[in-house]
Amino acid sequence: MKLHSISNPELIYLLTPDEPGGLPISEVDLSRVLCEILRRANDFVSSQAGAIYLRDASVPESLEIPPEMVLVASFGLQTASLEGEPLPISESLAGRVLSQGESLVGNAPTSDALLHLPPDAQRLQGSVVALPLLVGQRVVGALELVQAPQTAFSGRQLAILETFALTISSAIANAIEAQRSKDMARRDDLTRLYNDRFLHQNLTLELRRLIAEGQDCGLLFIDLDRFKRINDSHGHLVGSRVLREMGGLLRQVLPGSAIAARYGGDEFVVVLPGHSPQESAWVAETIRQSIETHIFLEIADPEDPENYPALGLADLTASIGLVTLEADIVPLFETRTIELTALKNELLRAADRRMYRAKEMGRNRIIATSSRQPSIAVLGNGDST
Repeated sequence: MKLHSISNPELIYLLTPDEPGGLPISEVDLSRVLCEILRRANDFVSSQAGAIYLRDASVPESLEIPPEMVLVASFGLQTASLEGEPLPISESLAGRVLSQGESLVGNAPTSDALLHLPPDAQRLQGSVVALPLLVGQRVVGALELVQAPQTAFSGRQLAILETFALTISSAIANAIEAQRSKDMARRDDLTRLYNDRFLHQNLTLELRRLIAEGQDCGLLFIDLDRFKRINDSHGHLVGSRVLREMGGLLRQVLPGSAIAARYGGDEFVVVLPGHSPQESAWVAETIRQSIETHIFLEIADPEDPENYPALGLADLTASIGLVTLEADIVPLFETRTIELTALKNELLRAADRRMYRAKEMGRNRIIATSSRQPSIAVLGNGDST
């Protein structure tokens, strides 16, 4: 029984498209979970083929685009080229299950979801059953099984599979919720960016990986200019609203691989794995311009507009210090073998110094340098401070 599944990052995005920064994919092996679900389903009711589809929740319903589903795991089908590709929900049995939230049984699967197989794929005949998968009250997917020709799913088999579908739906929901709870401890309560403790832990691990793979890394140290004036003029509640909006602004403009954290107060750090000096500078300038042109608190808080009115703060800017691993940090060490903790700390210190230099030179600017240096090796296990 050969099982196929799309990757963890794609699965996480399909199931939690609105999570800030996404869930840490290294700790949620949904790909393995979905393959095990198909294996267990086949143990309950021996089938010649099976598939799991997830609704593509990454497209907001407000856009009025026809809903789609994604084939995420399968066995007994030549579907490697289709896994991860969007398919129309209309017409297929699995699609109707996604729309109606109820189990359905049909025949001739070649005219059902399997119609979307490539022309040279094997064609299956027999009875097909599709069952809904739920996270909470939301139908997120469908489990589909195909029995051999001349065989039909019995009422007892359908009842067993429906119970199984409810169980695995709970397992998926619990796995996501458990990971979300872990993730909350890593987040800054105000901005929903990562906190400084997670930044230190993650940056150490990222540096180890990047050095082993021979990749560069950019790091930005961002400080809002004259932020104290906002607190003094409007109060700390307004200042907190601005910081919360700043977190949302960063999430909007940063590339997907970036790691953004609130370092403390009105200071933020952005890690850019795999980015060259030029790429890092482009990201930094995008951030600087976005802050400079953004009107903060343009809209009142819809839940409490009287206490949290629109203010339209349009004069906020930021000073940014930029460093890259190979160009700026490696040359500071006399040997090619560097301990991880020292490397991480110097990366942060160097970016911090350049941020203060940007303030001294007039604020609302980026300070960075560039040069080429050799690769390095790493000693030690890093730290968790």
